[in-house]
Amino acid sequence: MTADGKIEIMIASSVYNYEDQINEICGILEQMGYHPISSHYKTMPTDPSKSNLENCLIAAQKCDAFFGIIRPFYGSGIIGETSITHEEMKTAIALKKPRWFIAHRDVRVARELFKQYRYLPDRSLNPDFVYQPTKLLDDIRVIDMYNDTILNDINPAERIGHWTDEYFMMQDIKKVIQTQFHDKERILDIIYKMNAL
Repeated sequence: MTADGKIEIMIASSVYNYEDQINEICGILEQMGYHPISSHYKTMPTDPSKSNLENCLIAAQKCDAFFGIIRPFYGSGIIGETSITHEEMKTAIALKKPRWFIAHRDVRVARELFKQYRYLPDRSLNPDFVYQPTKLLDDIRVIDMYNDTILNDINPAERIGHWTDEYFMMQDIKKVIQTQFHDKERILDIIYKMNAL
């Protein structure tokens, strides 16, 4: 929490070409009384002795709650095998942070379409599958990000915290934000409950 008691919500998203949306999302959360944490919105504290990835992961570890947006574009901050945004999401999941995810409809559709080619009958990855970037989906790892948020590798009956809303337009994102975050007391209760686990 901030010094004045505001709940800190980290917004994780690919940035390029979505700057206006991120500004609007952070502005809405700010108007609702939260403190949005976003590097693009200039509200993420950074330590000059650390890398961009380290700074982002520290923010994901320290935030009170987490809002992840999965777009059909993986992001430019790719370090090693994954993007910074993907690592932020994996950190929030691993730490069992109070978290909410939203994924673009095209990601879910692509996941279903490519499933038959990307996986072998035993559900292992097909080593012969090669994906070429398109204007609709720039990187197949976007699907990995989605699978991580829905806890795809865990038995469905044992999944907790895997709800991922679908969106198509900015209006959908705004509706999810209003539905999930309008009641700050509810969010505080979730934070306290999940921190006690």
